Amino acid sequence: MSVETALAQLLRMLHRRALNLATLPDDERDPHYDRIRRCCCGAAEHIGQSPDDAAITANSMVEFTRAMVGIIEARHE
Repeated sequence: MSVETALAQLLRMLHRRALNLATLPDDERDPHYDRIRRCCCGAAEHIGQSPDDAAITANSMVEFTRAMVGIIEARHE
């Protein structure tokens, strides 16, 4: 799988998850963010990042997802 394809799939997945997370109460979101972190870490390693770099990437993607959830919530206020 190319890096571009992996990135496109990852972004689609994060968008879907952000839409779903925005419907959950805040106190129910952490397990979902942990699952996103594991998924992103595995994907980053699969496309060639070292485990350390993959962990950094995964944490960044979780923060990106949290930001998307915030944007989605703000839109509905």
